[in-house]
Amino acid sequence: VKGLDPAINPSERIKLRSSKGSFVTTNYRLYYLRKKSKDKWKLDPLTHIPLGEIDRVEMKENRYRRKGPVMWLELGCKGVRVVRFGFMKESLCERALRLISAFTFADLELSFSFQYKLHDAFKLPFDGWSLYDAKAEYRRLGLPNSTLRLSEANMEYKLCSTYPREFVVPSSISDEDLESIAKFRSRGRIPVLVWHDRVTGATIWRCSQPRVGLQYARNKSDEELLDKVSELNGRKKLIIYDARPLKNALANKAVGKGYEESSYYRNTEIRFMNIENIHRVRESYNHARKATLECGQEWDGRFHARFESSGWLKHIRTILKATYEMTARVNMCGASIVSHCSDGWDRTAQLIASTEMCLDPYFRTIKGFFCLIEKEWLSFGHQFYKRVGHMKPVGDQDISPIFIQWLDMVWQITRQFPTAFEFNSRMLCAIAYHTTSLRFGTFLYDCDRERREKKIRKHTVSLWSYLIASPAARRGDFTNPLYDRQKDGVIYPSWGNAYVGVWSDYWLMHCHSPIRLTVAKDKLPPGTLHVDQLPKRPQDLSGCENLVHGLRKELRDQKIKAQLAERRIEEMNREMERLKSELREMNGPEKKELDMDDDGAIAADADADADAGADAQPNPIASTEEEGFVAVDINDAAAPETETETETEMLPADTIKHAVDMDDHDDDTKLNATEEEAALKTEDDAGGGAAEGQLQQHEQQQKQNDDKSRDDVQVSEDGDVLA
Repeated sequence: VKGLDPAINPSERIKLRSSKGSFVTTNYRLYYLRKKSKDKWKLDPLTHIPLGEIDRVEMKENRYRRKGPVMWLELGCKGVRVVRFGFMKESLCERALRLISAFTFADLELSFSFQYKLHDAFKLPFDGWSLYDAKAEYRRLGLPNSTLRLSEANMEYKLCSTYPREFVVPSSISDEDLESIAKFRSRGRIPVLVWHDRVTGATIWRCSQPRVGLQYARNKSDEELLDKVSELNGRKKLIIYDARPLKNALANKAVGKGYEESSYYRNTEIRFMNIENIHRVRESYNHARKATLECGQEWDGRFHARFESSGWLKHIRTILKATYEMTARVNMCGASIVSHCSDGWDRTAQLIASTEMCLDPYFRTIKGFFCLIEKEWLSFGHQFYKRVGHMKPVGDQDISPIFIQWLDMVWQITRQFPTAFEFNSRMLCAIAYHTTSLRFGTFLYDCDRERREKKIRKHTVSLWSYLIASPAARRGDFTNPLYDRQKDGVIYPSWGNAYVGVWSDYWLMHCHSPIRLTVAKDKLPPGTLHVDQLPKRPQDLSGCENLVHGLRKELRDQKIKAQLAERRIEEMNREMERLKSELREMNGPEKKELDMDDDGAIAADADADADAGADAQPNPIASTEEEGFVAVDINDAAAPETETETETEMLPADTIKHAVDMDDHDDDTKLNATEEEAALKTEDDAGGGAAEGQLQQHEQQQKQNDDKSRDDVQVSEDGDVLA
């Protein structure tokens, strides 16, 4: 195994020989090496499992075997993966079970993150631990100022053990008031400012639930602080967004906690966002993972129904809806808001972080997103050790994928706004993967105080250093090619069914069957399970799927319209040919064929016999002059292209005479041709009988319709056509 990975130390590996390969484990992850020849081994990417990801190790007997392994060693992972190893001897399976359990479920200080060092090629001019600085972030927001101050009352973590050492509070609130408020708020998590709008002065505050209880306890300093928040914003109504359902808040009230009473807090209103607790989220995650694992190698078409029934997407929609409401309140109304849940480190972190990301374009960049996680999740005390379950077996009631749920929600927003984010889904998957990998020290322990006590920054490597300097990052694998820095406005996420879908890069990360291409056609299956060996960037971008679908639909509609137009033209041509054939049949077999010339008029091709008999026919001009009108063919340039018959119009005889006199000095050719044509028409009138009468009746009806159409159209003074 030498040379396969720098993390593998040959002195640490343990081999369990079987008939087909070697089972290898290190202090970081598991391998299964397939034996190709005597001295050659091949790494199986399907069994590339970090020890921190394992939460269940079970040994099962192969009861239905005829051939194959005697025992199964099943490994359940925190992600969406279950791996089985078959052993031909039960003793080897038991030994593997003991060894994996000893490596996996141990003290966190024995994890690989305290021994891992970045390769020299990853070195940066700055350390990932120094990427976020609280004072620099507050300066970027224009703080402190005359009304808001930077408090250092928690420098030794005595005020609140899960808060950072420095935070912003109103200038009129003293440190003694903060101590009184800390006793009134759950876990001592007082209301503190986390975001400030330089233009409108609107602010965002976070805290935990008050200790109200059934006796409706009050705290004067707490009421004064929230009243000051409303005063700093021009006395606009202060909305308190409680992330919990109302029934959960009432249940907490029965145990001495609860929510703010609007009658005690002036100019405030409380709204419940109905986001479920960690236990419901854990149940939905397990059901969604089960639906993914039950898909198998064949697509049965029921994956989406099973996944939707898990309730996971329902929780995502609820968070998106609350994020939209909070973003609109701050941006559209220019009003300040306060948000909390029970203890203020799970659902509060989700709402506050997502709202800041929608309001502030800085947090939609790669470095800004890292700072957002450092500020709202790490420094303000989200319990990663308890929620992720580092080095813990399954069954712990504190384990819940709250952070994974938030990353899923972020992906939903990036899908809705494909040009607003500098990072892509692959970077979110890398963060989710290393949350449990125990390779980096970023997500170790529960709060900033514990990380300082364990000297995490000194003994471990920051994940941000890797995501910025790794070969994958330098290739641009984590960068969104559609990102537009000019579009730095506020975004409002949607929570409808059309905008919320399965995060296929995460849920189907380990699926190598055709189901992955069926569920998410815009993504390619990865060539390996490890983030270090990421496949090439997919050619299609899921964020543009709706745009491409719309363009394709528009193009398809245009093609359909073009096909209908061509079909209509063909029908018109066939109708014209039919009318011409009817004219030929009405004129009789002995008459000459009538053809349509280029101008749309009917011309008669007279042969020699017709020329000879033309002089014997009566003069049509002379016969019609007695009635005062002459029948003349009109080629109207304004006639529609679908006209299939020649129009005739009765003009005054004196007009025709004047036109003939004007042409006499040139030559008599046109007059002779007119006389021959008129003679032929007279002959047709004499021989056509009833057929010619029908033709004239049709022409008169067509003329009346045209006159009526022209009468119905008027032209305004500006040249507009008015019906």
